[in-house]
Amino acid sequence: MARTKIIPPEGLFSDLEYTSVIVNYSNGIDSTGTLYWALKNFPKEKIILLYCDTGCEYPENISLFYKTAAFLKIRPVLLADPRGFLGLLLNERLRFPDMKHRWCTSYLKTMVTDKWIRHHREQLGPKCLFLSGERRDESIGREKLPELEYHSTTLKTRRVADFTCHWYRPCLDYEKGKMFERGRELHLEPHPCYEYIGRCSCMFCVLMPDRHAAENIKRYPEIAAAYVRAEMQLNHRWKQASSLQSIYNECLDIGDIDEDLLEDFRQMSLFETIGE
Repeated sequence: MARTKIIPPEGLFSDLEYTSVIVNYSNGIDSTGTLYWALKNFPKEKIILLYCDTGCEYPENISLFYKTAAFLKIRPVLLADPRGFLGLLLNERLRFPDMKHRWCTSYLKTMVTDKWIRHHREQLGPKCLFLSGERRDESIGREKLPELEYHSTTLKTRRVADFTCHWYRPCLDYEKGKMFERGRELHLEPHPCYEYIGRCSCMFCVLMPDRHAAENIKRYPEIAAAYVRAEMQLNHRWKQASSLQSIYNECLDIGDIDEDLLEDFRQMSLFETIGE
């Protein structure tokens, strides 16, 4: 979501003043903690559970998202850029994202979310609260984030409409363990990926350690193959220091993949499939 870096001098409004509350949800434990905060402070009728499908998500994510919304009886909104991650990568961006150029976030999350908010101002009402689940101990960048700032969809004048959107991060100063506790209090199971990796990001996020990408390759080799093909087609590595192809090939030698799938992928030449 596009930051303004402008702190609202009025501070947070009261729970009665906000006409709508959007929870930016990823199925991860931090957004679950954020959802907990929303449910403790606002009636369900005001809350919208918003999920952005980047096209590089775990295959179970959308069903988990709708299951959570139905279980808690709150409104779900699923957003997606039709180009998806691979579409943008292969046809427009031509390079994987990196720390300086995180086009995946800007194109596949920020832009689609901001567009949806702008198109639904009338439904959201004049005072909207946008919630996200960043925590300071996740990174140096997040350590410096403010709890509250204006969201970029806020209108500076009333010429078009009267619309103020605050962006609030209610979990900034919490530890990860507290987020798992919040999930248990909501009777929500953690995402299955937490069984083997520490963060519920995109399946092949360029910021994840290589070992986490390897764990996903072992479990989802068919999905991983598409990213390896893209890497070879563009002649551009997933990361500067490592390629998905090399991690993929190492995984095929380990034997942790289902035996039937392992045999299929050993017989498949990825170079022969580039033109498919």
